[in-house]
Amino acid sequence: MPQYSEGQLFSAAQDVRVLRWPVEVQELEQLRRRGILRLLVVENGATPPVPSDSREDWVRAPVSRADFAARVAALRARAGTHRIPVLDQDGLLRYGTRMVPVSPTQMNLLQPLVERYGTLVARHELIALLRDRRGTASQNALDLHIMRIRRKVVPLGLCVRTASGRGYLLESSD
Repeated sequence: MPQYSEGQLFSAAQDVRVLRWPVEVQELEQLRRRGILRLLVVENGATPPVPSDSREDWVRAPVSRADFAARVAALRARAGTHRIPVLDQDGLLRYGTRMVPVSPTQMNLLQPLVERYGTLVARHELIALLRDRRGTASQNALDLHIMRIRRKVVPLGLCVRTASGRGYLLESSD
């Protein structure tokens, strides 16, 4: 079975970041926080890591093109069925391969919606977050912020649904 150079393999996976393990562990942590798909190439007999989520896998070097392609395909398939939004500390909301910047207030309100993706976040909880951030908050202020968040998330393939009088949930619009 033929073996391929890193350059040949790495160019085959444009949406999957390929990292050398354990050499590139610091970059790995950044990619994990950003929710980016990652394939680790375990080198020199190192002990492979236990993948932290469905967006990560590993292969042992040297790797054949067929094995590499299979791992990349498996990562893409898992990520497609387990896509969840990621809100990073820089104020970027990511979903799949897309991202949008959000304001600090939007970030504050999106945090519980992202953490509990697909489940209801109580309206009073979001108003309390606004109150903590601004000192005062009203239902109208929350409605205005939710309207702006709705506009922001549409290009990502997300939507904010209303459970009348109870709260909101963030989910896929696909």
